[in-house]
Amino acid sequence: MKLVKILPDKIQIRTDDAEFKTARLNDLISVSDGEVELVTMITAITDNDAETQMDDNAVLAELEEISLKVIECSILGSVVDDTFKQQIDRYPSTDVKIHKMDDVELCFILGSDENKKEFQIGEYAGFDDVPACIDGNKFYQRHSCIVGNTGCGKSETVTKIIEETANNTNCNIVIFDIHGEYSGLSYVDNIKMGSTSFPVWALGFADMAQNVLKVREESAVIMSALRKAYYAQCPNGNEGKPLQFDFMKMADYLKSLNEQVVTTGYTKEGNPKTAKGEYNGKLSGVVNNMQNMLNDRRYAFLFKRNSQGYLSALINRIMEGSKPVKNIDLSGIPHDIAVLIIGAITKLIYNIQIMQKDARPITLVCDEAHVYIPADFQLTAAQRRMVEIFENIAKEGRKFGITLFVASQRPSELNKTIMAQCANYIVMKLNNENDKSMIKGMMPAGSSDVIETTTMFSPGDCIVVGDACPIPLKIHVELAKERPQSKTIDFWSEWQKERESVDYAAFLEEYLES
Repeated sequence: MKLVKILPDKIQIRTDDAEFKTARLNDLISVSDGEVELVTMITAITDNDAETQMDDNAVLAELEEISLKVIECSILGSVVDDTFKQQIDRYPSTDVKIHKMDDVELCFILGSDENKKEFQIGEYAGFDDVPACIDGNKFYQRHSCIVGNTGCGKSETVTKIIEETANNTNCNIVIFDIHGEYSGLSYVDNIKMGSTSFPVWALGFADMAQNVLKVREESAVIMSALRKAYYAQCPNGNEGKPLQFDFMKMADYLKSLNEQVVTTGYTKEGNPKTAKGEYNGKLSGVVNNMQNMLNDRRYAFLFKRNSQGYLSALINRIMEGSKPVKNIDLSGIPHDIAVLIIGAITKLIYNIQIMQKDARPITLVCDEAHVYIPADFQLTAAQRRMVEIFENIAKEGRKFGITLFVASQRPSELNKTIMAQCANYIVMKLNNENDKSMIKGMMPAGSSDVIETTTMFSPGDCIVVGDACPIPLKIHVELAKERPQSKTIDFWSEWQKERESVDYAAFLEEYLES
């Protein structure tokens, strides 16, 4: 066996069938010259036998020759002082000893440190009972990301990580739960939007006007009227902050402006002369929009009359509370409002966190993050402001004890700034080439080729790349004791059952009335 080529992130080994006949893809290979030892993983095996037309004598001669293979390996890291490190300071010469690593050797280089703050998420695939652990400090003190196709086990993996974390008595995690998957976990305080009110004023006047009422800043007349209605209730208001106002009173105020008639003088007979007011007839669209929202049961939770004290109670529940994990359940409300609530709550948490000294650390788990932290293209100014909150956390949050744990099935559609700030990536089954390319671009040298293997992963398999996990190898994730409410429907099995009668007209009626 001979090392024939070495690159910053790869090596090539030439060997024969007898010497390395059991070599398989994903095997771990140790390469050492006595001073420097690299840990590599087989990513390609090539048989170098020439496939040419030969006569009988040539065939016999070929059979007597030793069959050669070239094995290509990605460099995962190095062994320093008998401990695996993902960093590589020196490379070996070409005069090396090469061997396949077994379970005992892997356990030895991964080491065991009682002082290390780690938790187990599963076992390394291809080895017997070698636990796969994550360093809790390194995972949470920097931003992390989990990606993978739908149905690959992301929710199960997130639940396993959160369950292990929730054992810490001072743990503080907030989940933005688009589908209500984490609402039933015993260690979670579930804050279900819709059942729990979230007054529209908590979004702030500016976001309410632009994102709820869809009024553009260029609509000068309408924005002028809205501001008039706002400052009539909040003389010392701040348009960017969540200060209490009554939406129904605002709607009535705008209606009166839209119908206003003013007296401009008097006739000789003493009768008043009248003319349309400044806003008369110009606010019909926004007035109708506000009235339609007030009549729509789906939005009713936005328009309950809550005092300013509501916000204090909500933020105390989110950032303090009796349970280690708070789940903002957004599954029962319109999607457009769910995104705005995520932005408003994130802004509150971030600004309160940076005002404290020695703040209790908090992590935001962003489920389906590509929905509300998208890439920069085609964002409105209001949407851009919300994305900037997450970008600020990604760039500055670590200093103030606030980090992100982002989950998405479409990493190529995620905000690039946030992805670039992540120090740990949990990569599950990925098929889309754009998504794989996006993740590869974030990987350290040597780890990018490992991403190609994820195409063949089963649900629950992952690779963890980053500071928090000692080695980027395939992991079988262990199921959490409590499972998320995430299910894959077995279509064929369901279609084989006896058909049940369903009153679809009743559902249609409910939809039309909502």
